[in-house]
Amino acid sequence: DQEEAMTMADRIAVMDKGKLIQVATPAEVYEAPNSLFVADFIGNVNHFEGLVERFSDGAVTIAAAAGFTVKAESEQATKGETVWFAIRPEKIRVSAKRPKPANINAAEGEVWDIAYLGDMTVYHVRLDSGKIIKASTLNAARTVEEPIGYEDRVWVNFDADAGIVLTR
Repeated sequence: DQEEAMTMADRIAVMDKGKLIQVATPAEVYEAPNSLFVADFIGNVNHFEGLVERFSDGAVTIAAAAGFTVKAESEQATKGETVWFAIRPEKIRVSAKRPKPANINAAEGEVWDIAYLGDMTVYHVRLDSGKIIKASTLNAARTVEEPIGYEDRVWVNFDADAGIVLTR
């Protein structure tokens, strides 16, 4: 049970086919998985495959196959290398307004599904490339309005430090 492990353990070990993949605190495993397998295994995650266009001074620029450019913090990457950018749904913003800049860490799409869960709302946004992004928003304000609805055109965007670049 992942939730029980995350709340009870000081350290978690993630294994794949009998091989130890990562041993770390629950926060480290969730926020800094060392592979796509670990990112997928623990919690919900969006990931974008792409090619590294540029790497310098702890930042990487990735041409994501989903049709947009990702600029992220990274300590390791090689120009031309295939990588994955993994980002948790709670780190993605959904907005009807075009973010600035709209060509980095942002993509336009259509709201495909909405799940109102009381404390949070989960949006599934289908990008123009066909990729579906999951974003969750905390319902901190007391309101019954739904400013974003089904089939609305929206933007998803995130900060450069919101996700992690994975090379395996």
